[in-house]
Amino acid sequence: MKVLRLLPLLAALLAFTGLPLAAQSPSAPASATPQTDPSYKLIVGDQIAVSIFGESELGVSQRLDAQGRVRLALVGDLILTGKSVREAETLIEQLYIDRHILKQPMVSLTVQAYAIRDISILGAVRSPGKLTFPPEKSTLDVTDVITRAGGFLPTAKSDLVKITRVDAAGRETTIELNVEAMLTRRGANANTPKEYPILPGDRLWVPERLF
Repeated sequence: MKVLRLLPLLAALLAFTGLPLAAQSPSAPASATPQTDPSYKLIVGDQIAVSIFGESELGVSQRLDAQGRVRLALVGDLILTGKSVREAETLIEQLYIDRHILKQPMVSLTVQAYAIRDISILGAVRSPGKLTFPPEKSTLDVTDVITRAGGFLPTAKSDLVKITRVDAAGRETTIELNVEAMLTRRGANANTPKEYPILPGDRLWVPERLF
């Protein structure tokens, strides 16, 4: 008799545990796609996704190649490096319009994975070596770089910081900046910039005073 009385309870327990997960607990909301800062400037190596509202077959997900190109459906290769996300969206929309492919395209571009962005800072700073950009940044101000490197050593010639950059054609140029004046505005003149953008691949050298 006791066994017979337990059968309905066992059946109910099995039925409950057999329910799909969605029926046992409220479904969690889908996580939103992370948005990309529209002012972020694209660089070689960024993995991007381009989607067009209502045109799912035209969407692409690609990494910008060594020339900064992405290949778009029905359009072909397009160089996007150096353009902000918003500028790239506008350019792509206009391309589809100019080529009579779409009348009013609504393009959305997101960065799925940022390219590695390193610079080197050597010499009279507290933490010399390689410095990696935050994922969402394509430039850093020189004063920010010095701060991230721990600041100048007391022996640093902070008015003669050398910045070496290689352009797209492989040409190397070096400039000298009075970063001390930029930080404190002491000794600044009309030629002293308030900011100076440091780009991925730049090399900074902070010399030391000899006395």
